[in-house]
Amino acid sequence: MPFLKQSTFYLILFFLPSLVKAQNDTLPFSISEKRRISEQKLESKREGWYLTGLPKIGYDPIQGFGFGAEGEIFNNGKREDPFFAYTPYRSKISFSASYTQFGKVSAGLGLDMPYFLDTKWRLRASFSFSDNPNKIYFSPGEASMQALEYTDRVTGERVTNAQFNDYRRALSVVRGPNPWEGEVPGVLYTDRNFNYNRYTKYALDVILERTYLDGDLRVVFAGGIVNLSYNPYDFDVESRALDRDGNRIEAVNGITQITRDFQQAERGNPDSFWLQNNIVGYDGGFSVKLKGGLIYDTRDFEPNPAKGTLLEYSMGYTAPWLGSDFNYSRHQVQWMQFGQVFGFMPNKNILAGRLMFSTIGGQSVFFREVFDIWSASQGRIGVLGGEDTMRGFKKFRFGGMAMGMGNIELRSQISSFSSWNQDFEIDLVPFFDFGRVWDGLNSIRLSGFKYNPGLGARVIWNQSTVIRLDYARSVEDSQFFLVFGQLF
Repeated sequence: MPFLKQSTFYLILFFLPSLVKAQNDTLPFSISEKRRISEQKLESKREGWYLTGLPKIGYDPIQGFGFGAEGEIFNNGKREDPFFAYTPYRSKISFSASYTQFGKVSAGLGLDMPYFLDTKWRLRASFSFSDNPNKIYFSPGEASMQALEYTDRVTGERVTNAQFNDYRRALSVVRGPNPWEGEVPGVLYTDRNFNYNRYTKYALDVILERTYLDGDLRVVFAGGIVNLSYNPYDFDVESRALDRDGNRIEAVNGITQITRDFQQAERGNPDSFWLQNNIVGYDGGFSVKLKGGLIYDTRDFEPNPAKGTLLEYSMGYTAPWLGSDFNYSRHQVQWMQFGQVFGFMPNKNILAGRLMFSTIGGQSVFFREVFDIWSASQGRIGVLGGEDTMRGFKKFRFGGMAMGMGNIELRSQISSFSSWNQDFEIDLVPFFDFGRVWDGLNSIRLSGFKYNPGLGARVIWNQSTVIRLDYARSVEDSQFFLVFGQLF
């Protein structure tokens, strides 16, 4: 591939002048003093390499009990390193692996190296694998903002504003004798997996960013490769169906939501959301994406900010000339703000807020990307719902051609201590999430948002590792999460 070889050659020539080793006694370039770590944190900051990690044990009504491990390996460098006072770490390796009761297997590996080789460049990379038999799919678009509802197959009663677990249990009950279009008469059907799909994912991202304006401005260049395969549950035998008395029996899965959406588009139905928005990828696909971003960042300490602002524009583009099966682009803007409040109180209280808006479109849009965005500062974010966005709703519950959301957290320190040569801080975090999707830019209106309150805790371990525990409750669900890293 002559084009690829030439591109690689010119990239090496472009980056080579920046990869010059700096002197150890002074900063090789100017860095804003707002980025200098406080004297209190510097005093307790560890030198060299160290490991933080936890066993991963949890429960989710969709995935069942989960087991695994998640951790981070840091290198802070030496105290005499001129960057020691200006960055939370010199390098970080993150890793995770887990298995759940109902068959989900996932693993990930990440690398982050600020001021790579003592230059203004930062190198980040991540690889992830997931094999998930319980991937949620709801039809995208503004119609998904409607409350969950179902018809009780025993009483015939119509239930509105339903809870998610009640909704799925109702769909698990076998249907009456009348099959849907495309199904065979005389077969006992269940819709237990109506909103579920099986998928396997391999994803690789490589990100380079360069700082300007004493570190306040960052320009991001990135590339991503994703290979996904989907396998719907249509006509598979389901052993967890329910009869009308609530007993578990064996039945056949009916036609799933994703298959119905795909078939509508294939038939040229003018009401098809997939057809109207050029959505494809029913079986999965291969995507090579170019990404970029512009970030204005004045946060004082990236893993756990106490003050500052982040303004971000991110974009992603893929097309057949890159080797991709798809052709679309996504644009996103984001604003984060951090500041200390309640200064009269003896403890530290940080008010943190985030607003995000994203839109996607093109000649052939991968349906998965309607529910999955990329941020230049945060990486992949599954929307809308789950541990990354609206924590009171199932992940991927809402998706659309345009999406807006926000999060507000009050991070209130309640304790700090040292034990076994490790430093810890405990924060109590009440929070509020809100968001919605639209069918496009022309349909945007500032009403009809979904929202959820919640309460969480943060364990700050050796300054740079944040263990997040969140419980959120919405009109249709309640969820608990135990994950690494602040939400934002």
